[in-house]
Amino acid sequence: MLLETCIYIYPMRRPLRTDNEYTEYVKDFYRKIEDYDWVDVTDHFRGLESFLHKSREKQIRKLIKQYSTNGHYLDVGCGTGLLLRHLPKGSIGIDINPRHVERAKKYAADAEVFLGDVESMEFPEQNFSNVIFTEVLEHLVHPEKTLDEIKRVLKPGGILIGSTPGLSVIWKFRFLSSTHYHNEPFHNEFTKKELLNYFKGWNILFLKSAFFNSSYYFVLQKHDS
Repeated sequence: MLLETCIYIYPMRRPLRTDNEYTEYVKDFYRKIEDYDWVDVTDHFRGLESFLHKSREKQIRKLIKQYSTNGHYLDVGCGTGLLLRHLPKGSIGIDINPRHVERAKKYAADAEVFLGDVESMEFPEQNFSNVIFTEVLEHLVHPEKTLDEIKRVLKPGGILIGSTPGLSVIWKFRFLSSTHYHNEPFHNEFTKKELLNYFKGWNILFLKSAFFNSSYYFVLQKHDS
């Protein structure tokens, strides 16, 4: 089935299909088709979603200020650099989408931005003290693989700060968004129980929902050993 002709029904929960062919199909959407500019939509009014992105940006920056530690930062699935542009000079971003990478290099000029797959990052083990991981989990066929990879590149005691959609009636109206891709493979929304299951093996410092359960914000810490 061609990506351009796929039609999906809301709310979209992650399909049970997880084979390699389907995984690559999903990744190809983000590599070849998706062309969303989070910075532009956040900094300028492009629809109601601009308020959502601005609120999310503010909340994540607050969590970064409160929980991050000294050391290097990595923004996993950095998109066009919405959060990366606020991180210290020399921070690193990675994204699977070449168009995002080029924009992020402009918006976050003090950062290094790499094209790559977040399930298999070419960074050394225990290389970062802080990882930012916002609005990525819901697009992954195998969220556990990326979480394991993040754990690999984090130093012991390192901090993971992120956000993801919660299972909420609000997402039934996502089709009204003026900038939403209606051929997106899926947009998974999580319950707290599901997130707690994914976060096993981490020290959970913060996990709260916001705006009628439409979003979850989390801060996790890698164990020292």
